[in-house]
Amino acid sequence: MLIRCGVCLLLLASAHAGSLSGRVFLDANGNGAFDVGEKGVAGCVVSDERAFARSDDEGCYQLTLPAGPAVAFVVNAPGTWPAARWWSYVADGAADATVDFPLRTQDQGGPLYFVHGTDPHIQTNAVTMYRRYVGHVNTLPVPVKFVVHTGDLVIDSAMTTMERARELFSLYEDESKALKPPLRNLMGNHDIAGVTNLKLKGDEPGFGKVLYRQRLGPVTYAFRYGPYHFIALDGTMVKERTLAYGLTQESADWAVRYLGEVKSDEPVVLLIHEPMFPEVGGVRQPDTPQTRPHEARLRAALKGKKLVMTLAGHVHTRNETMWAGAPHIIGGAISYAWHGIQPYPPTPRGYVLFRLEDGREEHVYLDWAEERSIDVATPAFTDLVRGRQKISGVVADFNAKVNAVECALGTQTTSAKTSRRGNLATAFEAALDTSKLADGTYDLLVTARAGGKQWTERHPCIVVNGKPAEFAAAGGAKLAFRVEGKLPADAQVSCNGHPLAIRVVSATEVHCDVSAGQLRSLNEIVIRAKPAAAPNKPATIKTVTLDYNGKRCRDVRYSPLARRLLVSSVVSYMDLSYQD
Repeated sequence: MLIRCGVCLLLLASAHAGSLSGRVFLDANGNGAFDVGEKGVAGCVVSDERAFARSDDEGCYQLTLPAGPAVAFVVNAPGTWPAARWWSYVADGAADATVDFPLRTQDQGGPLYFVHGTDPHIQTNAVTMYRRYVGHVNTLPVPVKFVVHTGDLVIDSAMTTMERARELFSLYEDESKALKPPLRNLMGNHDIAGVTNLKLKGDEPGFGKVLYRQRLGPVTYAFRYGPYHFIALDGTMVKERTLAYGLTQESADWAVRYLGEVKSDEPVVLLIHEPMFPEVGGVRQPDTPQTRPHEARLRAALKGKKLVMTLAGHVHTRNETMWAGAPHIIGGAISYAWHGIQPYPPTPRGYVLFRLEDGREEHVYLDWAEERSIDVATPAFTDLVRGRQKISGVVADFNAKVNAVECALGTQTTSAKTSRRGNLATAFEAALDTSKLADGTYDLLVTARAGGKQWTERHPCIVVNGKPAEFAAAGGAKLAFRVEGKLPADAQVSCNGHPLAIRVVSATEVHCDVSAGQLRSLNEIVIRAKPAAAPNKPATIKTVTLDYNGKRCRDVRYSPLARRLLVSSVVSYMDLSYQD
C-alpha cells in the first residue's frame, strides 16, 4: 500500500530542479519497505551533500535537487542504525524521485568500540592479506559496532582506465562484504577515477568522483551513534586534472552547516583521508587561513563544540598530534604489508581499535598479521641507542590477561614492570645497559606472556657506542641514493668520515664508490649541504642504500621510500653484518 507524505520544503534550490521525497522509518519487519503501522522517525537530516531537509513527525521529508547526478542520504537518529542502505544514487536530480530510508532500533548505551582502518589500497595481489585483516577484525574479543575506512580504498583508480577502476571498486566491495560489523567508507585521492589519466577525455561515465558516489555513496556525510556525531569529509581537491590535498570548499560548506545544528554537549568525531595539516617531506607545515582556508573555516565552526578527535590516513604513518584543540590521529595503513612505506618490521600499524565512553577516547594500534600486537614506544624507530636505554610500550590486552613481559637486546635480558593502561592494553617498562655492545644493528625482542602462550615482537635498533665491531671488508661497496628536487652544488657525501666522490647518474639518482678500507661493520653515511642553499626548497633524499658483497643494505630506522629533507644533513647508518 503506497502512503504518500505531505511535507514542507526546508531549503529552496535553483531552477531546473526536481523533488526527492520519501520517509525515514523504523523497519519493524525488516523487509526494507514502509508498511502500515511502522513508525516514522522525526528530526533526521536528509541531504545530497548540498541541501538539507529534516524528517517531520511522520518521518517524511522533501528535498529539492538541482539537475544532474546526486547522492541522497540520511543521518540516522541516536538509538537507531540503518536497516538497509542509508544512501541512494540519483542519476538526475531534475527528475522527481522517491527514496525511503529504513532504520532499526539499536541499544547504544555503554562504551562504543569501533575500528578505524585506512589506506587498504586493495589490488589483485593483495586479496589474501586483505582477507587476513578482515578476519582479524571479525575475531576481536570486543563488540565492534562499526568499521570506518578513511580512504584510498583501491590502488590506483586515479591513473587507470575507467574499466580497470570499476574492477578495483568491485574487488574492494566484494572482499569487504566479509566484514561482520557495518562498514562506512571515505574517499581518498586514489579513489577518484581516471582523473590523472590524461588519455581519458574526462567525460567518460563515472569519471572523477562520480564512480565513487555511484558505488560507495556520498563523499561528505554524517552518521550518529548514541550522542556522537561522526562527520566524514572530502580531503581531495581536483584542479585541472591534478590532485591537491586539502579539505574541499563543498565539504567544508556542508560540515559548517551541519555543525551549526550540533549541540555544544554532543561529542563530534571528524573523519578525513588527507590530514588536516599539510606536510612536505614528512615535515608538518603551517596551517593558516591563507594556506588552508577551508580547514580554517571548519576550525572556526568547531569553536564551542565538543570535538573528541579527528581521524585521518593518507601518509601511511602513525602520528598523534592536535588540531582544533583535540587529538588528530593518523592510523597507519591496512596495506603496510603490500603498499606501506613504513620500516620493517612495523610496530602495530595495520589499524586502530577505539573505545569511546562518556566523551572520552582510548585506542590501541593493532597488527592484523599478529595474534597479539606489541607496540614498542621507546626506543622509537629513528632513535640511536647508546648506554642505558629505556624500553617501554604496550601490549594489546583487552581482557587483562598478560602477566609478564620480557625485553632482550644483544646479551642483555630483563623482566619489564607491567601496569594496566585503560581498558585495551597492558603497559610495560624496563631498562637495558647497552654500553658494552659494539656498534651495530641489533634486534630488540619484546616477549609477552599470558595463559601459557607467548608472543614476540622484533624491533631493530642501531647501537652507537663508539666501539666499532671487528670487521674486514671483502671488497668495496656502492652507495646510492635518490634525489627529489635539485641536489645543491656544494653537497658533500662521506662514509665514516671519509669524503666520497659524487657521481650523478641521472636527474634523480646519485652514486658514490666506497673502498674496502673505508668500510666498517656499521657505516655512518652523511649527505651534507650548506643550510643557506635553497632554504625554501631543500632537496629531498630517499632510497639510501649500500650495495656490498651481493647484498643491499639500508638504515633499518627508515623505510626505503622514506623522504628526508636535506636542510643541513641527512645521516644514515648501514650495517653490513646485519641479517634483515
